[in-house]
Amino acid sequence: MWIILKLLFSTTAFLLRYTHRYMRMHIMISSPTQHEGVELHSYIAKGRGKQQLTTWNRTFPCKTSFKLTRESKLDIFFKHWGFAEEIQTQDLSFDSTIYIASDSTNFMRKIQTDAECRNLIMQLFDNGCLWISGGGNMMLARFSGDLRSDSKVSSLFAQLTKHIEELQKQPREIDLFAVKTLITESLIWGFAGYALVSVLQWLRMREDVYLNAVALARSGILVSAVIALALVAVIAWIFKKSSRGHRIIIESFLVLAFAVPFGGIALFSDYNIQLDRSPSTVIEGTVEGHYTQMHRGRSGRHYITYHIQVSDNSPGSKFILPTDLRVSSHLYEELTMKSRVRIDVGSGKLKHPWIRKITAL
Repeated sequence: MWIILKLLFSTTAFLLRYTHRYMRMHIMISSPTQHEGVELHSYIAKGRGKQQLTTWNRTFPCKTSFKLTRESKLDIFFKHWGFAEEIQTQDLSFDSTIYIASDSTNFMRKIQTDAECRNLIMQLFDNGCLWISGGGNMMLARFSGDLRSDSKVSSLFAQLTKHIEELQKQPREIDLFAVKTLITESLIWGFAGYALVSVLQWLRMREDVYLNAVALARSGILVSAVIALALVAVIAWIFKKSSRGHRIIIESFLVLAFAVPFGGIALFSDYNIQLDRSPSTVIEGTVEGHYTQMHRGRSGRHYITYHIQVSDNSPGSKFILPTDLRVSSHLYEELTMKSRVRIDVGSGKLKHPWIRKITAL
């Protein structure tokens, strides 16, 4: 059941991330108002704490995807090390202040040749703009504070949209970055979903599965860490020529840093068990000790685990039983001191032996 739930949750995470960029978020907007002959909408959002954020937006088909922000130290760092290539306008004041996240040649020509467009962008950022973005069917600009009644800001934004509107006359470009981003983000978030369900499975697990769980965890982390590092290197190579790529590289690294320790072990374990077609090795033993242990779980709740110690009565067995085995409460109730048990052990596809079944004799 758990493997089906993992695959289902992973697929759901994949699809949600894949479709995220195509779904328009429902936003609360004001009635349209006219500014510079342009119909604009605005809405208020909550930022950190009680901070208010105003977003001005205009609906019109925009064939070009872009986002403008203040250039940060992180942007400078990634540009310096060659992981991001940003459009440069040769306007030193603009280039040192504004970071252009776009790979569109049409937008590059526009921003390089239109000095008035650059001037409007600079004025918007001087008046508290946090970012300006466009693409799909909308252009937006977000500001700190409640600026819905600020006629200067709305006028500047309306004028800027007129300049950007000229790009509609250009032929539509295929945004290869968006395609690569969708595939990359969907895969890593799908893996993160798989890891999350695996953590939930372990939190509910009360019985031992492996004869040596530490060895399994060590192998799983090692293999998955190597794969994750290789994957991050590939992602860095794919996106390093883009002005937007370093943000995907950071996201991929952070998501994989969380997912690899848990998802790597789970994937390694599931592969080891689900594809194991080896015949069972039967070990018969005698219960030499048994006890219960109380644990404190989340929210102050308590749960009990059931433990037995078994001596191996099967001479020449190729597997070594652990000194302590956690078993189900049902099996525990069937056993007493000197009870005999049968343990069916699978070799494991990856040679990590696991317990298929424990039966009271």
